[in-house]
Order: sequence, then structure tokens, then C-alpha cells
Amino acid sequence: MSEESVPQVIVDTGDFANANSRLDDAEEKVEFAVGEYFQRLGHQTGRDVGILYGIILGLVILVCFIKFNFASMITGLLF
Repeated sequence: MSEESVPQVIVDTGDFANANSRLDDAEEKVEFAVGEYFQRLGHQTGRDVGILYGIILGLVILVCFIKFNFASMITGLLF
């Protein structure tokens, strides 16, 4: 056999279909597991981004209260 020829294997059609169905089942399980993993990762990332947005918004409100002295204005209006 020369090095340029492609090796060929003769397989029964039933065995080939069985192997393909097993590979399809394995591929489906892997796709499901990867999808679940990335969905969980997306939820974690969304939670972390939400926490950061909340902290930043809270700091902006705090700076506005300190800079513009809104606290004394609000207490003056209420009491």
C-alpha cells in the first residue's frame, strides 16, 4: 500500500447506523450539559453585574446627597 492512498474500512450498514445513533445521543447529552453550564454562568454574571450597578447607583445617590446637601432640604420639608 502506498503512502498516498486513503485506508478504507468496510462496515456493516447496521453497525454504522448503530454507531451513528450512539454518537448522536452522546452529542445531545454534551450539548445539553454545556447549555446548562452556560445558562448558570449567565445567571451568575447577571447577578454580579446587578450588584455592581446597585453599588454604583447607591454611591452616586450618596455623593449627590453629600454634595448638594439634600438631606437637610428633605428634613426641612418634612418637619
